[in-house]
This record gives sequence, C-alpha cells and structure tokens, in this order.
Amino acid sequence: MSTTGPVAALPAGTGRPVLGLIAVIALVIAGLTALDRFLAKVENEEVQGSAQRSYETGRRLLGQGLAAKALDPLRQAHALERDNSGYTLDLIGALIALGKTGEADTLMDDILAARPNDGEANLVAARLMLKEDKLDDAEAYYHRAVYGSWPADSEAHQRAARLELIKLLVDENARQQLQGELIVLESEADGDMKLQKQLAHLFLVADAPARAAAVYRELTDRNPADSEAWAGLGEAELEEGQYRAAQSAFLRASNNRPDSALQPRLQLLTQLTELDPTPRRLTSMEKYNRSLRILGLAKSDFEAQLASKPGMANPDVVQLLKEASDELAKDPPRGATNEMAEHELDLAERIWKARLAMFGASTSTEEEPLRLCMEKLLQGSPAA
Repeated sequence: MSTTGPVAALPAGTGRPVLGLIAVIALVIAGLTALDRFLAKVENEEVQGSAQRSYETGRRLLGQGLAAKALDPLRQAHALERDNSGYTLDLIGALIALGKTGEADTLMDDILAARPNDGEANLVAARLMLKEDKLDDAEAYYHRAVYGSWPADSEAHQRAARLELIKLLVDENARQQLQGELIVLESEADGDMKLQKQLAHLFLVADAPARAAAVYRELTDRNPADSEAWAGLGEAELEEGQYRAAQSAFLRASNNRPDSALQPRLQLLTQLTELDPTPRRLTSMEKYNRSLRILGLAKSDFEAQLASKPGMANPDVVQLLKEASDELAKDPPRGATNEMAEHELDLAERIWKARLAMFGASTSTEEEPLRLCMEKLLQGSPAA
C-alpha cells in the first residue's frame, strides 16, 4: 500500500489574489514604462529645444557676419543633435568663414556620405572647395547642387546655385564654360526681366555680344521706355562693331532718361563712326584716309608702350614701326584704291597684334577707339 497521499488542494479563493497580484505588477510595469517614455520624451524635447535655441542664436550671429561669435552656439546645436543636417551645414558655413577648413572637411564628408544628392549639402561643399582654392572640385559640387534634390522651391535654389557657379566662372575668366551656363540659364529666364538684364550683362562679360544684344532687344520690345535696357543694347552693339546701331541705342537711352554717364559713350561712337573704314558707302579715298589714321594711332600707341618699358623692342618690332613711319611719310596719292587702303590696314593689324603679344590690351579711355576698331577689323565684322 502506497504511503504517498494525494496532493493537498489549494485553499478555496487562493487563485484570485495571485492573479490580482500579477495584474498589479503588470500595471506597475506598464506605468513605469509609460513614465520612462514620458521622461525620455521630456528630456528629448528639452534637448531639442536647447539645440534649437543655440542654433537660432548662432544662425543670427552668422547672418550678421559674426562667424567667430556664431561658432560656439552652432557647435553646441550640432553636439546636441548630430543628425540635424541643417545645424551641421550652418556650422560648416561658420567654419568656412573662419578658415577652419580641416574641421569643415570632416563634417562635410559625413554629410555627403549620408546624403550625396542633397542640393544644399553640395552647395556648401562647393563653397568649401572654393575656400581651399580647389576650383575644379568647386565647379563639380556646384553642378551637383544645381541638379541635386531640394526639399522645397527647388527651381529657385537650383537657379541660385547656378548663379554662384556663374560668378566663379566670371572670376576665373572661363568664358567658354560661362557661355554654356548662361545659355542654360537663358531658357529659365523667360518673363523674368530682372534676371534677363543680369543675363544680358553676363553675356557681354562672356564675350558673347550677339546673345547679349538679342536679350536686350527683347527687353526693349517689352518696355520701350527702359533706358537701362537701351544702354545695355548700345554696349552690345558697340562690342559687335555695329557703331551706328549702338549710337541709336544710346540715344534712345538718353532720350528716355537724360544721363550724363551716357555722353562719353556717345562721344566714343562719334569717334568710331569717323574712324571706321568698313562701311560700304565710303569712297576709296575716304577709306584710305581712315586706314592711315588707324595706322598712325596703332603706331603711336605701340611706341608709347615701348617707351614705358625700355629695352623691349626687338629687331622685328623696330622694322615694323619703320615700315609704318615710311607709309605715313608718303605723299598723298592722287587716286587711292581699295587695295592701297587694305595694305595700310594690314600693317596696322600687324602692329596691333605685336602690341598685344608684348603688352596685352589696355582698358584706358584714350585707347578705347583704337581697341574697338582693331577688334572689329580682326574679327572681320560686317559693315556698320
């Protein structure tokens, strides 16, 4: 017979207190979890608020040009919220302004690794490359900014990035690349008169006066009273060698708004129209006389440059100037021909090319008529 008796049953009602205790424990755990989450949320909000306040202070100081004072609050904002790319980019901006490019490079690498197609990040990277004189890298980042992603108002941001790139190309005198960027910008400028004026001026800087003239004509067609556009058209026509058209444009500008600044341009055009040997209406004698005047100006200009830097004249230059002196000393012909005029112009062009090779082109007011006239002759411009 077994000595082990049956298991004693739990006293009646014992199960309910145990279940109640479990429920209480579960409620306590849930409450503690909720409290922990609440406290974490409060702490996170406090951190975010502190970061936001530091950021706003730093951004305000940076906007005032006080990069040194902006640095600490921007660093604090970045330290509190390292995942906030806006805080990081403004910190990089302050570092760039202060020349602390090493620290900026490290932060920039992290941003671009996480967001390689971000338009704003690439724009800041372009500015950093400029600060480091890495111009090719800067151009590459500007292009990424132009074609990168922007969270809002992407067209405006992309256009602003392209204009920064254009400024770089202007500063570097990269005319071919500049023209390419301006042609793209031209397709986006339709209807924006302020941008079109800026674009037309930049086409002149890029040595594309025909494109500049086309934009200025569109502006004058839209607003015939726009003296600024007429003056711009005059400059473009002047660079193209279209002197009479330029004179007409400057007169329209002057009529719409009398401006003493336009008078020197009108005086210059008077000189050019009296000097230009290309109009088809000229008689052979008049063309010959103008050719002699141009030859005399080219010779005198070159001699003045040589006098300012003694010892630069070589035998070829001496011979060239002697040839010009001999031509200018000849008795006037009874009957000049077109071939005789072309001979004098050819000699003037050779002198001008030699002068450019040795001294470059001057931008002095006194030389401007000769420079413009010679540029027209060398480019084979059509008759004015």
